[in-house]
Amino acid sequence: MRVAVIGGGFSGLLAAYLLEKEGIDVTVYEKEEQAGGHCKTLVSKNINIDIGTVCSFTGNIKELLIQLQVDYVERFLYRNFVDENYNSVEHMLRDDVLLLMDELSNLSKILSKYASYLDDINYGYIPDDLNVSLKDFLKSNGLNLICQLISPYLSSFGFGSMDKVQAYYVFKIFDLNTIYAFVIGKKSLFIKNGTKELINKLCENISNIRYSIEVKSIETIQNKVKIDTLYDTESFDKVLISTKIPENIIKDTVYNEFMKNINTNPFILCAYEIFNTDLITTYYKSHLGKKDKLQFFYIYKQNNRNILLAYSYGKITKDIVNDITADINKLGIKIKTLLTVKQWDIFPHVKSNNLNQSFYQEINRPNSLSNITLIGSLVSKPSIDTLYLSVRSAVNSILKNS
Repeated sequence: MRVAVIGGGFSGLLAAYLLEKEGIDVTVYEKEEQAGGHCKTLVSKNINIDIGTVCSFTGNIKELLIQLQVDYVERFLYRNFVDENYNSVEHMLRDDVLLLMDELSNLSKILSKYASYLDDINYGYIPDDLNVSLKDFLKSNGLNLICQLISPYLSSFGFGSMDKVQAYYVFKIFDLNTIYAFVIGKKSLFIKNGTKELINKLCENISNIRYSIEVKSIETIQNKVKIDTLYDTESFDKVLISTKIPENIIKDTVYNEFMKNINTNPFILCAYEIFNTDLITTYYKSHLGKKDKLQFFYIYKQNNRNILLAYSYGKITKDIVNDITADINKLGIKIKTLLTVKQWDIFPHVKSNNLNQSFYQEINRPNSLSNITLIGSLVSKPSIDTLYLSVRSAVNSILKNS
């Protein structure tokens, strides 16, 4: 069996690695000159700086890291919040914390009736009750403090503001275990030498990666899938698509319509080297969910160097970067240099007006029957842990049916 994988990010490379381990002939098409996608690490003297995927909140990924002999560390992330005047404030008032625990208990009961839909690794059936904004869902259920709890993490990780992102996506991404992990300050997992090490290890075990080769057409002809690039044409028994691709590339009505409806959020990363040594991860409460505003910054310390990673919504402009720098300076932070500015497009999702109960079911149905399969963050929540489980499941299904 010959399999093609479109997209050389974590999901695509993982699929190729798992398939090749089982003796499958795999070809990866990556339109950029480097693989890795959001797993991107900058290397400078004595330091590796992750500017895409930074950490994991559960331990599922450990299995893969151990298998590939990739070193990782687990550590606590301490958090600070500042108000519109750049003064430190509590995330939540102490008196509200006990009330919050009651709300979380109520939320658990409310979500229990949707458990069969929310517990699946991949997106699937969407109850109408959950195809509303998170803000409306929580308000209708009297869960005001959970709004306050979730909003910093929702907007800071690029999933949008509460009045836009659907409750379904939120509770798939921020399930109760993840919410409790934030409440209790659970340790997070970091790859010791940056996510580039994970990507390099995967690439070292994949025989055929086509770099800077963009796919122009994907078409099923009888029981084969033909892939055209600018330079050649090849046929495969199975094609796995791990990334959003332009309309009309896939010559299939269902999949093409899916790609047309997938949206992503524009997100900006600015990395600075700073002089300060006593800083922790800080959220800008008055900015949360607002476009072109600094959402939060994360501090990375290694070998006596201090790196500040600042995240904002929007498309990169000089004015936005200047505003981010100014917001950092207003906290008394002394910047040594701006290391990089990176534009990301994250969180593939469907807007509520195009999302119905069976949207993902209609995609999953041909996924199981067709020679074309969607994998990764197109069909599953975009955390590295869940992507690992989701892709592994897809590969096992392919192997079982081959």
